[in-house]
Amino acid sequence: MTDGMNDSQHRTMMSGNEAIARGAIEAGIGFCTSYPGTPATEIATELFDLADKHDIYVEWSTNEKVALEAAAGASWAGIPALCSMKSLGLNVASDFLLNVNLSGTGKGGLVIVVCDDPRGHSSSNEQDSRFYAKAAQIPLLEPSTYQEAKDVTRFAFKLSQQFEVPVMVRSTTRLSHSRGLVGKGMLSKRKKAAGVLPEKLYNVPMPHLRHRDLLEKMERIVREFETSDLNMHTNIKDMELLVISSGICSMYVREALHLIESTKIGHLNIVTTHPLPKKTLTSLLENANRVLFVEETDPFVEDEVRTLSADLEELPAFYGKRTGHIPSYGEMDTDTVRTAIGRIDGTRVDEKQLGQAAGADLLIKRPLTFCAGCTHRNFYWAIRKVKKRVGGKLVVAGDIGCYSLGVFYDEAMNTMQAMGSGIGVACGLSKLERFGFDSKVVAVAGDSTFFHACLPGLVNARHKNANLTFVILDNATTAMTGFQTHPGSRHQAQGFRRVEIEDIVKALQPDSYARGDANDIKGLIDLLHSTISRSGLKVLLLNSICRLDQDTSKQESKNDVFLIDPKICRGEKCRICFADFGCPAISWDSANEQPVILDSMCVRCGACIDVCPHDAIKGEKLQ
Repeated sequence: MTDGMNDSQHRTMMSGNEAIARGAIEAGIGFCTSYPGTPATEIATELFDLADKHDIYVEWSTNEKVALEAAAGASWAGIPALCSMKSLGLNVASDFLLNVNLSGTGKGGLVIVVCDDPRGHSSSNEQDSRFYAKAAQIPLLEPSTYQEAKDVTRFAFKLSQQFEVPVMVRSTTRLSHSRGLVGKGMLSKRKKAAGVLPEKLYNVPMPHLRHRDLLEKMERIVREFETSDLNMHTNIKDMELLVISSGICSMYVREALHLIESTKIGHLNIVTTHPLPKKTLTSLLENANRVLFVEETDPFVEDEVRTLSADLEELPAFYGKRTGHIPSYGEMDTDTVRTAIGRIDGTRVDEKQLGQAAGADLLIKRPLTFCAGCTHRNFYWAIRKVKKRVGGKLVVAGDIGCYSLGVFYDEAMNTMQAMGSGIGVACGLSKLERFGFDSKVVAVAGDSTFFHACLPGLVNARHKNANLTFVILDNATTAMTGFQTHPGSRHQAQGFRRVEIEDIVKALQPDSYARGDANDIKGLIDLLHSTISRSGLKVLLLNSICRLDQDTSKQESKNDVFLIDPKICRGEKCRICFADFGCPAISWDSANEQPVILDSMCVRCGACIDVCPHDAIKGEKLQ
């Protein structure tokens, strides 16, 4: 699909996320909501940049459920709305999703873009979000190229407006964050004007009838997909093997087939993955002896096609995740596809010809760590010290965020699940004293996470008189995903009001509340120890700093340079600043067997001075 644009001057390099945003603009979007989360963040970021030019309202919502609800409201009023999120965000929004699918989305059009993260590069899990489309019984589209990312998004709005259902567009990390040429199409001439909401935007008293209506819509959508030119197939005449792929995996298949140079392998790139175009697939399956499924991450298409093929008189031989020819976890790549085809054909692929083998020696394993000067490192250093003071009986329950790197920091964080889980888990642990659990319990969350998902858990802790310490690391921004604003951010857009975390916490009347400075390590250790030693619900709000934030990184230090005195430093006998504290600005001089501060990386925070037990690190003012 090219939207009638053939002139090369309209082809522009775009990432998959930028292409999705462009498709939304071409569809006449007027409303966009999101919560920042990799790999989806850049969709809303791009629309923020273009909001004034195209008259679009864009917001970073408090969480994904709120974002989807707000977008649905816009769609009901007749304004085309996009709601983008990462896979874990769809978990948060699913409660509303499985209601609005029945209620319908009105005439505006509601497109939900979810970006999955196979292998969990920047996520706490590896999740296949396509099953939400099946559970909600809504259309699902999977672009495989940057051009398709734009065109599919535009088509998704048309589909949503035609059938008044939410439409899901699924991307994955490699499509969202890689780049390619995209041909721009014409902008929508549809006038953006809010109107009257549809009647009966609820499903009671007979939701089963709404379910019936949704199923009827899906049957009509199947017929729409049967004639769609989104699903492209090649080389299907006289094929001995049919490869069915979806999403970015189709790119890997194309590359693998190019390297194999076989004329007997057909390829179907299926974009309309739910509901499947039954007639199209049945026709291809009847002419195939063998079928290989290539997709990320779960056997979603594979299982659906296997079910569909039950009505065939003769079944082809199926290969994929269910047979072990394709891994059931992690990311797909060209080498995996080539190897799978080789196993099916009975030919061996020379490992020396595989790209992974060629580049394996070039990869250097690097541990995940906090940035130089990160105050989250200071917090976990303090936690380690306090844990020793209480004889090791201290459990830290945390959430996903920059501070989740605490799980790698001598396992200073014991649990890390979903956003807001830390305070909930801590509530449960705090009630186990009757069963012999005698550890102190600490929950930790960032400021953006606090607003996103911690409030119900904190209310529960207050209501149940939980005996725990809740630490909020407040750097006044959403640092992990690029400094997007949230209700507590230091700087707010015009017309928005900052919500103070302290006001909310005090309103819940904890048994103890205090503010602390995460830059003051010695003071932080004492504050943490004294706080967890008390009984009841304790809340600590720590003033933190993200050194990558332009506003805070410009703070001047009273020292120009930090040095380690070799005469005082214990070198190999100590290694605390280098090996234990782990600031990347502190390296090791193998020749002299002593640590050395890398001036080019040092942010002059002075934390290492507090960490050194021998006073060997000094800050100096240059003349």
